[in-house]
Amino acid sequence: MSRRPINIELRGLQTPRERVWAALVQLHQSKKYPQGYTLEQIQDHCLPMVHLTQVEDYLKCLVNSGYVQKMAGTGGRRGVLQQPMQFLLAKPQGVAPRLTKNGSHVTTGHGTEAMWRAMKVLGTFDYKDIARAATLNELVVSHGTAKTYVAHLARAGYLATMRPAKPGTPARHRLDKNTGPQAPAITRMKVVFDRNTGEFANLQTAQEVTDGLE
Repeated sequence: MSRRPINIELRGLQTPRERVWAALVQLHQSKKYPQGYTLEQIQDHCLPMVHLTQVEDYLKCLVNSGYVQKMAGTGGRRGVLQQPMQFLLAKPQGVAPRLTKNGSHVTTGHGTEAMWRAMKVLGTFDYKDIARAATLNELVVSHGTAKTYVAHLARAGYLATMRPAKPGTPARHRLDKNTGPQAPAITRMKVVFDRNTGEFANLQTAQEVTDGLE
């Protein structure tokens, strides 16, 4: 398992949708365009730049959910009579809403965030404690999900093992490295990526990578 730092400027790295949302908040706070902002103006405020199609797709989600109000135009990027569509932020908030195409909220990933918060609150824990603490109302974190996440973070060096696992008794851990508010993510390639620090840790050994080549 290796841990590699990314350029320090990538700490707090934002997704395209988060950059679009940050641009909307900035335009809203500036009050520079009281009649609304166009797709191109929103794109100009995205750092780094976001493809115009991605800006448009996220705006559709935000309009459908009521976070953004469409002020002009009924179809196409130029709107009716070749007038550009304009938008206004109707519900400003600090965090970019995670939405589906129809405007409903996405729940995927909330379990990971809840588990990360639980690790910060609990002194020591096993995966069953994490599953229990992260489950709230409609959000249900299964034992299997918690077991996998805890194991990955332990292997990546985020957790200190207080008591090894033995038959019938799970390992007990404590959070050894609280890097910030963003929950470290486990990618499909078994890599832990931490947006708080701009670091990633490869969880696969050279043998596991080689085994996957067959």
